[in-house]
Amino acid sequence: MMQNSISFAIKGQNKSYIYKNTWPECANFKINSSLKYNDLSDSCKISPEGYVPQQIIIEYAPWLTYEEQIKKGYGVPEELRYGGGEEAAKKRLAIMAAQQEGIAKIPATAWKRIVLTPLKDVEKYKYQVPEGKGNRSRGKNIHYIISLHPDGSYDIETKLYWVQKYQLKWN
Repeated sequence: MMQNSISFAIKGQNKSYIYKNTWPECANFKINSSLKYNDLSDSCKISPEGYVPQQIIIEYAPWLTYEEQIKKGYGVPEELRYGGGEEAAKKRLAIMAAQQEGIAKIPATAWKRIVLTPLKDVEKYKYQVPEGKGNRSRGKNIHYIISLHPDGSYDIETKLYWVQKYQLKWN
């Protein structure tokens, strides 16, 4: 049986979103497991390659733009982003803690939920040939494109590709 891989990307219509830390492990970035919320990425290449989870639960809420986060003290300013020694590291940790506390104040009614069921899609695409070129020996990639709308609704488009060689800049 051919190996399948799963990936997804979320597109927000000119809005910023925050995600609960409920995603599976992603190969394109690492979520700190001690954080309750993810603002690092809006896409995930499920890891390890070939692992197909039964469900992927994406919980999201509207959030602040980078500029709004800086004003409220929830965003790490450019000058503190990299390096800067021990004092800068302490400031980054304090800002991250403040951000997590701010997100925790988002009302429960603001959170939306999307549930993807990759195993059903593996069965659906079992005999279909993916688009484009790729490495057949590495299998198929089922990629979900989730479009979030301002009214809280969303659309999901599913694409089938051959698994490509590892991309350094996947996002």
